[in-house]
Amino acid sequence: MQDYFDEVPTYPPRLFRRRYRMRRSLFVKIVTDCEAASHYFKHRRSAAGIMWFSAYQKIWAAMRVLAYGV
Repeated sequence: MQDYFDEVPTYPPRLFRRRYRMRRSLFVKIVTDCEAASHYFKHRRSAAGIMWFSAYQKIWAAMRVLAYGV
């Protein structure tokens, strides 16, 4: 995920669009809106103090389920 969402991404925008089938700005908007609408998508710590999955990872997983049924 860092390869696509860092300040200076490792991969160019065309590879992001090919992999995610949308522009990066749209994906970031979806993540931001989901974080605002539901506390599930916020990046937080578990009871053991371990950081759970980020909102970007959770949204990507949800999109895969919707797209592929995986």
